Amino acid sequence: MQIPNYNSNLAYDLSRFDVSEQEKQNSHRREKQEQAKQEIRMNSRSVSRSGSRVKILLAGGIVFAALCAVNVQKTTADDWSRKVADQQSQLTAAMEENSLLQTRLDSKVNNIGYIEEYATAQLGMAKVTNTQVQYLKVNTESLIEVQPDGNGTLYDTVNEWWGDMMEYIGL
Repeated sequence: MQIPNYNSNLAYDLSRFDVSEQEKQNSHRREKQEQAKQEIRMNSRSVSRSGSRVKILLAGGIVFAALCAVNVQKTTADDWSRKVADQQSQLTAAMEENSLLQTRLDSKVNNIGYIEEYATAQLGMAKVTNTQVQYLKVNTESLIEVQPDGNGTLYDTVNEWWGDMMEYIGL
């Protein structure tokens, strides 16, 4: 603590009359005012200061939800484009397989030797000989009838006659 000096002249405060001292104080005040003008002051009731934490969290949640919605939309579009690409590749593979199978089919259909081999080996069929073919003259068109070998039994003959009768009657 400072002890006051009673030997000084307190009747006159000479600093009040010193012009240079006043100019210093005025310039110091002006600088403070200019700094205050340059500083951004916020009103105590401004919108940015009056926002509550709930509002800030709500705004953040809305922004997060929007980002999630965009992400889901992009992911869905990517999934669909991947499915389309997969289906196109499957279509291409199926078309290639179809052309291969069509080529095989054409070669087998046009190859009579393969058909004869299949008929004899798999189905047990035999070629018709000239002795088995009889030509009949009918009023409308020519027909070919295959005669079985002459080694039929009595039962075969009766059964054939009965079948011819049923055919003649229309049953």
